[in-house]
Amino acid sequence: MLLTYNEEIHLERCIQNVQKLSNQLFIIDSFSTDKTLEIAAKYHIPVIQNKFIHHANQINYALEVYPFETDFIIRVDCDELLSDELIEEINECLNNDSLDSINGFYMQRKVKFMGGIIHYGMTNPMWLLRIWKRGEGKCDDKWMDEKIVLNQPNTHNLKHLIIDHNLNNLTWWTQKHNLYASRESIEVLKHRYLNAAEITDKLPFKDTLIHFLKSFYNKSPIFVRSILLFHYSYFLRLGILDGIRGLMWNILQVFWYRFLVDAKVYEFENSHGFDKNKIKEALKEIV
Repeated sequence: MLLTYNEEIHLERCIQNVQKLSNQLFIIDSFSTDKTLEIAAKYHIPVIQNKFIHHANQINYALEVYPFETDFIIRVDCDELLSDELIEEINECLNNDSLDSINGFYMQRKVKFMGGIIHYGMTNPMWLLRIWKRGEGKCDDKWMDEKIVLNQPNTHNLKHLIIDHNLNNLTWWTQKHNLYASRESIEVLKHRYLNAAEITDKLPFKDTLIHFLKSFYNKSPIFVRSILLFHYSYFLRLGILDGIRGLMWNILQVFWYRFLVDAKVYEFENSHGFDKNKIKEALKEIV
């Protein structure tokens, strides 16, 4: 399953990569205006279009209309690449009778940034549940950092890597993260004012741990926390060992992005006079 919006720069590379694993590809498109649909047609891949609200909504819609009768579903972003070792490992696991009870598989994702892999820092690797048994999971309703929640999780960790390798330039990257920050600020505000606590009793340990770490982070002082997070990632988690690209990554992804989220939270609160009731009502209109 692929989610697309103006992905002509990545889509053909992604299709050729994923076809090493399966020919049953399906695209949910958010009304692309570039050559995305032409590329999909070239490879005879079914496409259904749906208005984009956030990734979780798009994924759950895709699960409703998924056209293939497969036992497992895999989600791959168009700017990601499955390593050959990972493809081989997935095939072995899905054909291993001893893993019949497994209903979800976690992948390790690393980021390729400025021409090299980011190996260190707080999110390298990041564990993501990207393969799950059909009918046994759906995406949580979050504006950012969405994930698949299994009804009765019984998961397995894959050893090899999926690589996030976006081919767009830094201007595009910062514009994308500006949009991400807007969506994440809504998620932060939901937790602050609408008591939108995440249900954790059905989450595997990895996701439960991430949830509690995020809760701890969100309770930390606004603005200060992004500075502390940078020092944690760059020094304690050894992001400094990734050289100049590690410095850029940690300043942009860990500090600037998180600071921007806080600024947008503050802007929203300030625009409603820091009045809790006004903020709650404004949020309800959004979510």
